[in-house]
This record gives sequence, structure tokens and C-alpha cells, in this order.
Amino acid sequence: MSRKTCCHSSAAVDAPNVADFCLDMYQRMGLLEGIRVVRSSDPELRRAACAISDYFVDVPYEGEIVRARCKDGNLTLFKGGDVSIELPCTEFGKEQISPSRDSRFLWMQSVIGCTHYVCGLGEQAYMNMDEARRLTSW
Repeated sequence: MSRKTCCHSSAAVDAPNVADFCLDMYQRMGLLEGIRVVRSSDPELRRAACAISDYFVDVPYEGEIVRARCKDGNLTLFKGGDVSIELPCTEFGKEQISPSRDSRFLWMQSVIGCTHYVCGLGEQAYMNMDEARRLTSW
């Protein structure tokens, strides 16, 4: 496993992945004081989130866990280009669900209820701000 290391400060940041690297670096810089950090992959967060109709499901396939799209009750796996394959039906729980691009904001808001949100122009084009009644700035 490759590790990300930064040694521009007196204490090196050493992490197994980019997300952990950034969190560690931001914490050391004091930028996360008073901020609750959550991960969308946390099973407890996923169980607490609202139900959504557009999502992916983490399911086993050929010895790996894959993120399959759930559409019309069917699970499909994108293979590339115009190719997707349908996976066998399987039971799954909320802890295996992650939102699609269009349902991500509502899904996260149902758990964390943020009051401020920073997003780029691309995200603003598809975000439904009516889903963010508590948001005071974005």
C-alpha cells in the first residue's frame, strides 16, 4: 500500500490514503477546530440518512465489493464506454447505500444538517437548493 507523506512542517503527515492525509494535515493546521467531520462511508451515517430513490449499493461481485447502481430495482455495474452489466438480485441494507450525484446533498443534509456549504459551479448546476432549508450561505 502506498502512503502519502508531507514534510513541509516540523511533523510529517503520514497517511494511507488522500482523505486521511488531508484530514490529518488540516487538523494539524488547526483548520478543523469546532468542525464535525463525517465520512459518507460510515455505516452509522448511512443508517441515519433519509431514504433516497437514486443511489448506488456496495455489493459483493467476483470476490470484491463493488458500487452498483440501483435503478428500477435492478443492480447494474458500469464497465466502461456504453457497457454495463446487470448483477444478480441481492438483499442489502441502508449501510450499503451511497447516494448518486443528484441525491447526495439531500442525503447528507438529512444527517448533518449543515448551515453553510461550499460548492463549485458544476455542482450548483444540479443541486436542488430547496432541499437545504437550513442553509444560510453557499
